Amino acid sequence: MHLPSGIVVSEWTGRNTLTEYQSSNENVLSVYLSGGENCNQVLGRQILRRGFKNAVCLFPIGEGQSQWQITERLNFLHVYFDPRNFEESLLQSLRQPPESYSFREVFQEASPVISAAAASIALADWDDKSLLLGVDGLMSWILLNTIRSYAATDLDAPNTRGRFSAHQTKLLRDYLSDNLGEPVRLEDLASLVSLSRYHFLRKFKTTFGHSPHAFLTHARMGRAHNLLKNSPQKITTIALECGYAQHSQFTTAFKKHFGYPPRALRGL
Repeated sequence: MHLPSGIVVSEWTGRNTLTEYQSSNENVLSVYLSGGENCNQVLGRQILRRGFKNAVCLFPIGEGQSQWQITERLNFLHVYFDPRNFEESLLQSLRQPPESYSFREVFQEASPVISAAAASIALADWDDKSLLLGVDGLMSWILLNTIRSYAATDLDAPNTRGRFSAHQTKLLRDYLSDNLGEPVRLEDLASLVSLSRYHFLRKFKTTFGHSPHAFLTHARMGRAHNLLKNSPQKITTIALECGYAQHSQFTTAFKKHFGYPPRALRGL
């Protein structure tokens, strides 16, 4: 999956195999989703490190050549990133030019924040464009914690105090209301108020009480509910107007939000 911020995410599953990692031209963050105890770093027949549930590995650009013995089943998430390719709203949070960032190798360390965010991304339907804002937001937290934990140069300390001004709040409300049927990108929202995505996410939660994705989903569901009750439009048309390209994705989201399917409102 290619995210708007310049990040590539993939999920990998292996079983009963000996595999070698070759260096990449991007930094590679690997998070064990399940079966981490079934993966050991080895050198020949010698076990160098034993894996565990939710372990994290980070292989810097051009480094990390290693050999891994997988017993039983292992499932993990790969995140490929290079600060030089970050979208502008990510670059705003860096203290130094992106080319100056370097990372240390990480072999099977614990990071509860990164692991929890990665698990949520893995559970999402990557084909559902209405979830893109939420996935991209989670990826921001992963990158934030990766850079703070493993980079030689840290992020700028985020200013989490205060709320958006009345003007900024109205600007964001109007933008989200006008784009309920369109894919909404995190960097577009952040640019509206001239903030990095990290600062934006914290300030949005302080101001609105929800993440951008949760706020947008609530607004989409409100519009859908109103249209289902008061318009003759087909459910598939309403789904498209509310940002859902697939009828099944819309039905799943609507039922999760209200506890009943869209068709239950027809004929009332």
